[in-house]
Amino acid sequence: MSYPPRPYRVEDPDAAVALMREFPFAHLITASGGLRATRVPFVVDCEAGRPVRLRCHLDARNPQAGTIDGTEVLVAFSGPAAYVSPNWRADTSKGGTYDYEEVQVGGTAHTVDDSAFFFRLIDDLSALIEPRHRDIADHAVWQTPMAPEGHIARQLPLVTCFTVEIEQVSMVSKLHQNFPDRDRRSVAEHLARSGRDEVRSVGARIRALLGTPEAE
Repeated sequence: MSYPPRPYRVEDPDAAVALMREFPFAHLITASGGLRATRVPFVVDCEAGRPVRLRCHLDARNPQAGTIDGTEVLVAFSGPAAYVSPNWRADTSKGGTYDYEEVQVGGTAHTVDDSAFFFRLIDDLSALIEPRHRDIADHAVWQTPMAPEGHIARQLPLVTCFTVEIEQVSMVSKLHQNFPDRDRRSVAEHLARSGRDEVRSVGARIRALLGTPEAE
């Protein structure tokens, strides 16, 4: 018995990288010194089209910061998720469920004590995330040269920078693949009526798999 079920597994590294970059605010999970989890934004680096490294930083006061160097970690990137009611299917005998997408990355963390690494990390995070918020205020993407002289360098002792050298990547895309197309279309239509962007996004992903990207 394999898990996740084969219909939900995504082997395409491009799809995994796309989700990690769309949803960079992930859970960092560690076991050294006790189980701990922190939500932090990550940058993913690729080589030859495959994800090879994550970059991140923690508040130096975070207990994870003191134990992370050289340890195995799990980073969980959560994509969109939506509840699906059995009432939205022709066959209502099966219970409700959640459709969702996620990527889990396992690897070894290494701390990095280097100001250039920190500056580049902050600039890369800003370049990745800031353009998505132009609907709130249209302005230039913030970069470290915009900060007062010496300000960013003074933050370096307050953070712990690290990389995660990627050893395994697992992507799950659970979008009702185990149901008849008529049920999947119905689910997508119901999700499209939601007032929540995340829920509508799941419906759009179901329609894309069905080859009907536009809501009816």
